[in-house]
Amino acid sequence: MEKIVIFSDLHYAPEKPINNGSKIDRKLMEYAEPLLDKLTNEINNIIKPDLVLNLGDLVEDFNDHDKDIVNLNYVWQKFKKIDAPFYSCIGNHDLRSMSSRKEVEEIMEYGHSTFSLDIFGMHIVILGTYVNNELGTSEGGIFKTQFISNEDLEWLKEDLRNNKLPSIICLHFGVAEDDMKGNWWFETCPETALLGNRNELKQIIREHKNVLAVFSGHQHWTKYIKEDGISYYVLGSLTENINNDGVPDGVYFIVEFDGKNLNVVEQHLSL
Repeated sequence: MEKIVIFSDLHYAPEKPINNGSKIDRKLMEYAEPLLDKLTNEINNIIKPDLVLNLGDLVEDFNDHDKDIVNLNYVWQKFKKIDAPFYSCIGNHDLRSMSSRKEVEEIMEYGHSTFSLDIFGMHIVILGTYVNNELGTSEGGIFKTQFISNEDLEWLKEDLRNNKLPSIICLHFGVAEDDMKGNWWFETCPETALLGNRNELKQIIREHKNVLAVFSGHQHWTKYIKEDGISYYVLGSLTENINNDGVPDGVYFIVEFDGKNLNVVEQHLSL
C-alpha cells in the first residue's frame, strides 16, 4: 500500500501583510512555520509516505515582488527538509506579484510548473496556471492567475492519451462546480473559487477513464464532490481559522493507493 501526503495553502509570511489589499482575517499566518515544522516531523518520523504534494499558495503575498521572492525562497528551502519526493503546485498568491510564472518555477527548480511523473504505478499530473498581467493584482491575484494556458491543456491531452496508469491530477483552483454556499471566502463570489477554464479541463478529464481523482486547494475548506463520475477532493488551508476560534485548521490528506484504488483520509495537526 503506497502512501501520499497532500497539504495546501500554507500562506507563509514572516509578519501579516498590511497593505496588500487582500482579506487576511482568517489566515493564521503566525502558525504557518510551526505547522510546517510539525507536519515535516510527522512526515519524516511517523507517516513516512512515498510522496508528498502541496496544492499551492506557499506564501501570503505582500503584493511586493522582492518581498515575495524572499519569502518563496525561504519556505521552499524548508520544504527541502521533507524526507520524501516532494512536488508542489503554484497558487495565486505565489504568482500575484510576478510578471511570469517563470520566476517561481526557477525557485522551485522546475523547468515548467505543468508536468507529470510516474511513481509506484501511479501517474501524477501537476497543473500550473499562467500569469495574465493585463488583469492586475486585485483579489489576491486570482483573476491574474485563474486560467490554464491553451498550450498546457494541449499538453495534458497528449499526456493522458499516452498514459496507461491510474492517475491523479493536482492543481490550485477548484474544478468541480460548487455554489460555495457557507464558504467564508467565496460565497459572494463563487467564480473566484474556481478555475476560469475548468470546463475545457473537465472535457479532457472525461475522455480518459484512468483518472482516479482531482485534488485542489484555494477554497479554504475541505470537501468531496462527485461530478460526471469523477472524484474531486478540495483540501482546506493549513492555517485557516476554520472555526473562528484562533486555532488553525491544520488539515491535510493521507492518500493510500493499492495499485487500483485510492483511500483518502482527512487529518488535522494540532500545535
